[in-house]
Formats: sequence, C-alpha cells, structure tokens
Amino acid sequence: MILEFWILCAIVTAVVAAVRGGHSLLWLLIGCILGPIGVLAAIFVPSLKSKDPKVAAIRQTEVEELAKPLRESDTKTVSAKPKDH
Repeated sequence: MILEFWILCAIVTAVVAAVRGGHSLLWLLIGCILGPIGVLAAIFVPSLKSKDPKVAAIRQTEVEELAKPLRESDTKTVSAKPKDH
C-alpha cells in the first residue's frame, strides 16, 4: 500500500513538473526519493513557463546555465586501468 502511494507521488510529481515546464524525468526521480514532499516541491517551485516573453527567456537561460556542466563534452573519466604510454 505504501509502495503504491510512493509510486503515485512520483508520477504526480513528474506530471506537475512537466505541466509547469520542468524536466519530467528529473522530477520523477525527485518524486521517487521524496514522495509527497516531492509533489509539494513541484507545486511550489516557480514555473518555467510564463506568458511574458522576457521572463520566460530569463528563466530559460537560468536553466541552461544550470545544465551546462552536465553537457560539457570534455568530461574527465576515472579508470582503474593504467594508461599505456
């Protein structure tokens, strides 16, 4: 019963976030971890969608700046194997 409630909270969190302009997969994971608190977080986080184009552009640039480290192409990987020289 509790597991079904937690899964329902995760789905509701993802749907609410997607409607408000957020990344649904990220919010699904947040909902899985936080449960009902994730639903409240998705509701109270400011929406990324706005009818004012200036506000929407500002919010979109903020999201892109936050995601920039995740998209960098020259990521450093750690390996247990020694490099052959």
